[in-house]
Amino acid sequence: MSKFESFSKEKRFEDLSKAVQHCNICSRLSCRTKVLTRSNGNIDTRVLFVAEAPGRLGADRTGIPLHGDRTGDFFESLIGNIGWTREQFFITNAILCNPRDEKGNNGTPTKEEIFNCNLYLDMVIELIQPQVIVPLGKTALDSLSLICPHNLTLRENVGKLKPWYGRYLFPLYHPGPRALLHRSIAKQRSDYMLLAKHVDLQTGVKLQKKSKLAAYPDLAKIINLPLCEMISIFLRQFGEVSLFKLTKLLYLTDLMALKQLGSTLSGEIYLRRQEGPWLPNLTKTMNAIKGDKILVTRKRESPYISLGPSGNVKITLNEEALSVIINVIERYGKMNDAQIKTATYLTEPMKYILRQEKLGRDMRKVPVIYKDKNAIDLDASAKC
Repeated sequence: MSKFESFSKEKRFEDLSKAVQHCNICSRLSCRTKVLTRSNGNIDTRVLFVAEAPGRLGADRTGIPLHGDRTGDFFESLIGNIGWTREQFFITNAILCNPRDEKGNNGTPTKEEIFNCNLYLDMVIELIQPQVIVPLGKTALDSLSLICPHNLTLRENVGKLKPWYGRYLFPLYHPGPRALLHRSIAKQRSDYMLLAKHVDLQTGVKLQKKSKLAAYPDLAKIINLPLCEMISIFLRQFGEVSLFKLTKLLYLTDLMALKQLGSTLSGEIYLRRQEGPWLPNLTKTMNAIKGDKILVTRKRESPYISLGPSGNVKITLNEEALSVIINVIERYGKMNDAQIKTATYLTEPMKYILRQEKLGRDMRKVPVIYKDKNAIDLDASAKC
């Protein structure tokens, strides 16, 4: 029989929370706020986040882990980017009270304080029964090794699903400002996309199943899966985007991937049109998933795209591909239609096409991108 099995989960959590509020084991922390209440999240979740300690301007003040300070703002941005909300998971800390240094600033918890609070962390895990634990930072990862030893390091295992203690660990960097010195915003956002790729909030670890499209070869010919994933990621980020801007984001992503990875992500051809590069297969792919994965509306006679009722397409793109997409979002995401059109026309393939057109050439037969080559390379090959 496991611990506290004779009581309901809600009652057991209430008792544990009350016990924590009366804890005075650590002299430095005895008067600090004990952050373990129902504000920590959903006790019926399959996913548990473990951070380091409540922040002075965050949880120590609000009573809500990772909330109310810069660290909390960045964490909420990261989970929002993958479509997760606080109500869907549970957050706790390696130590449940805010450690402060002599100047009253956030301090580093001592080994003794981490050891003292480790019993509570073990109780939280036993009560929540998560299938996946997401330690945020080295302190959280190391605190779990006190419960059951592991040889994982943050640098080597970040963004990787690892078996541990009958569960899984998915180590991530702490979302605090200091961590940005070691892990950029773009890489951290990519890490969270990998988390959503491998983990489901309701079922835990996603089983890698064979795509249902394999049973429908005609449909598989219509739907470009990487293209669908790219569209889904952009819609998760922006909520709604004009079709005009979406096509430019797709082009800029494939062009960046071509430069950095040697191949595009979508594998699509981009043709020259008056409004810029265009994917001939985009309309066909969108029509195949319209109504379920995406919704198309019109504003001022212009089409806009948003997520449909079941818009969360399973992401299979690898970490390098996700990093490219995040870089495009960082660089171009805040641009309006006019600005992103200018940015598109300033790319080397488009500048080359425009120069050739000024010389009187008809460049409509030269794709902007085709089979992992851009217009410059394609035109040079044609002349040989």
